[in-house]
Amino acid sequence: MTKKIYTFLLLAVVCTASFISCKKHTDDNTDATRNYFPLTFGRSVTFAVDSIYYNEATCTQYRVRSQMKYVVTDTFTDRKNFKNKLSYILDVFSRPYEGGIWKPVNVIILNPTETGLNWTQDNVKFVKLMFPIEEGFSWKGNENAPVNDADFAFLKDWNYQYRDYHKSYNTGYVNFDNTVTVLENDESVNYPSVDSMVDAHRTFSKAVYAYNVGLVYRELTHWTYKGNNSQCVNGYSVVMQAIDYN
Repeated sequence: MTKKIYTFLLLAVVCTASFISCKKHTDDNTDATRNYFPLTFGRSVTFAVDSIYYNEATCTQYRVRSQMKYVVTDTFTDRKNFKNKLSYILDVFSRPYEGGIWKPVNVIILNPTETGLNWTQDNVKFVKLMFPIEEGFSWKGNENAPVNDADFAFLKDWNYQYRDYHKSYNTGYVNFDNTVTVLENDESVNYPSVDSMVDAHRTFSKAVYAYNVGLVYRELTHWTYKGNNSQCVNGYSVVMQAIDYN
């Protein structure tokens, strides 16, 4: 697994500098649904991160548990890409266990627009949210992702969709009364029953956002299986569960 895709997967997030939606959204900068990802200086969410990596070459898997924290730390005016609009810096910190020392591991750029929230990380661009939020609304969140790169080809044609709007959600650590789920992709071939002689793959991705908090749950699974090759699974599964926030 290349360093590029490893970094992308470990941090497990997704959005883009432009968007294509399947229906028109209104332009309303006072839209209350924007509070499902509040952009406030100092706001942070801490996650328990559980990752499983499958190695095709050795037919093995290994598990990594850690903690990650997202913190809104600064703003700047993006004159190049977003016509002098305000952009937000979301710093990402990681530590191997509770009580360990936080170390900076990445920087995410958030660009709120009239109709959505764009997210750029490691030069990969996505549309994470669209506003106003409506049950069932869908959009092509990975439209600007580099799908011609073999490492990111699996991101092609994802259809994000809002589900369970205004529903409560328990991350396993914290219960949130008012959330919305974004089902980003749910694709499988010859899964869950993997025939040893037939190719298979599984891709599943979803995110949950809590009102006045932001992202509180993230799950991304992607693996492939070549029936005529090593006959071993290759890929990963990453789950992020909010354990604390301010």
